[in-house]
Amino acid sequence: MHVVSLPSANPAEHRRALDEVSDFASTDMGRGGPARWTYRVLTEPHLSAELRRHAHPYSANGVDGITFQPSPIHEFRNQDRSRVEHWPMHGGTWVFAAIFDGHVGHHTVDHAAQAIPAMVKHALDSYLRSSSRTAYAPERISGILSDAIVRFDNSITEAFINLFPGGPSTLQRMTEGQIRQIVDDRASGGRNYMTAVRCLQGTTALLTLTDPSKSNLWIANLGDSQAVLAGRNPSGQWGVNFATTLHDGDNHHELHRLRHEHPGERDCARDNRVIGFLGPTRSVGDTWLKVPALYSQRVLLSMRHEWNVDRPEHYISRIRSPPYVSNEPDVQHLPLPRGSRGRDLALIMCSDGLPDLYSRLSRRDAASHWARVVGRSLDARSPAPNLALLLLRDALGGDDVRLVSQYLTVEMDEKWTDDVTIIVQRF
Repeated sequence: MHVVSLPSANPAEHRRALDEVSDFASTDMGRGGPARWTYRVLTEPHLSAELRRHAHPYSANGVDGITFQPSPIHEFRNQDRSRVEHWPMHGGTWVFAAIFDGHVGHHTVDHAAQAIPAMVKHALDSYLRSSSRTAYAPERISGILSDAIVRFDNSITEAFINLFPGGPSTLQRMTEGQIRQIVDDRASGGRNYMTAVRCLQGTTALLTLTDPSKSNLWIANLGDSQAVLAGRNPSGQWGVNFATTLHDGDNHHELHRLRHEHPGERDCARDNRVIGFLGPTRSVGDTWLKVPALYSQRVLLSMRHEWNVDRPEHYISRIRSPPYVSNEPDVQHLPLPRGSRGRDLALIMCSDGLPDLYSRLSRRDAASHWARVVGRSLDARSPAPNLALLLLRDALGGDDVRLVSQYLTVEMDEKWTDDVTIIVQRF
């Protein structure tokens, strides 16, 4: 037997060892249970630098944005997408901003974030060129936004249905091998396979357009992302007005609509989710909830590894009278108040990850808080260089370096916060 003898550490070595772990702590991440996870307490300026690294902040011509998902695990990478574009057109430059909050995967949200802005831009440019004057009908602009979302979603459905030209009756007679030969074409590029994958995934869509004079704002919303207008009230204090309605199980009107459209189907809005599965009641994609169940049973179940649930047939069995998810957005035209320039009015757009960080506040109180945070910065002589980053810092803990550090450095094997995307536009 060989005995290994290690000398005792001297006092200096003890101190060095303690110094190496002095900035580590443990947290329950606000869950209240016995589980604890290790995190590293960061100090300034390292804390702010690390937040910027994770948040990918950007600013352009009065529009600030961030998108945030701190988990380093590949399967938990950010499924939010955002677009901010400035379009020089007839009569001046239009500002387009959008947030797409993807779910179940990245393919549908990537497709939407690329295609929908281009569709809006093309239709808007065509409309403005067809008019000999700079005046335009607000309802036509609203229609452009709505039409782009609906046409894009319909294109996903049509591409999938067209894989089987004979319709449901022909699909019913096909063998599994015949179906697989059509759908699984990955060896030759995977175009059909991608068409089918997009039917299993989905995304919300929040689009805004501002005219060159900054006198008119259009907002189209599909899903549970949110937009609020922050501005001064008559007393000079910063307040907020909601510019969107949420399309999810927390909206009783949406649940009533869903149940009214599917009378007698107890499972159509189970546990405040569409057929007990999906949170948003309106979305792009999620085509398996919009087409006859036969397509899911015969085609999409063969792609079992692409589903994010163990037993997808459990939910497919609840499909009786599709569609269960709407692709019809709410669209608003908001004339902006006279004199609302620069420091008096701001539009705050966000995916649902931001209000989730304020879980102790109601939606109304959280939005009012955002308005005060943005307002204080705009009122200051040196406003924050990026208002979206300022809101994210506030949501994670503000000046509490331990709270903010937890979100940035906690060592967990699961996703500890939802994806967060924020866009702030100053008028």
